[in-house]
Amino acid sequence: MPDKNGLQLLPETRRKIDVNVPGENRLIYAGITLLVLMLVLVGGLYFYKSGLEDTKNQLDARILKLEDSRDKKVESNLLTLNKQLALISTLLDSHTLWSKALGKIESLLQPQVQFLSFSAAMSDNRFEFKALATNYTVVAKQIAALVSDDSIKDVALTNVHVLTSGKLEFSIKIEFDKNKFLKE
Repeated sequence: MPDKNGLQLLPETRRKIDVNVPGENRLIYAGITLLVLMLVLVGGLYFYKSGLEDTKNQLDARILKLEDSRDKKVESNLLTLNKQLALISTLLDSHTLWSKALGKIESLLQPQVQFLSFSAAMSDNRFEFKALATNYTVVAKQIAALVSDDSIKDVALTNVHVLTSGKLEFSIKIEFDKNKFLKE
């Protein structure tokens, strides 16, 4: 448009005027950098996800292989055995140790006393014995020794009589504390 009805508004030669605004392209560069970082991050996460899925598939295959190698019959037998052992262990824990109880009676027995008969009843928590003693003092000491023990609840002298040999025959019933003779 150099000439319009003889009037020239612009000069024939044009000059290009460059206006540089500092930082005008900075947002574009930051956006492109952010876009590239996001693409790299998405790609990395995709590869990480596929790696995790491969690991999961391998673990699933190993679990299936282990599941196939299990022997269900043996496992059920082991579970039954485990339940039976639990029942037996509770029985053994509440089992009275007769050797401990008899050892206790033996330690409390006077040296001049001889057993004629002995019986024990777990259901009644009782010992009963018939014995011989040389005199009444020995019988009294025997009763005192039995009463002094904390594992014995009650002592009852049921029968005393003199034999022709001069010895005394007596019977004693002992009620014991069952908890003192349980397995520890």
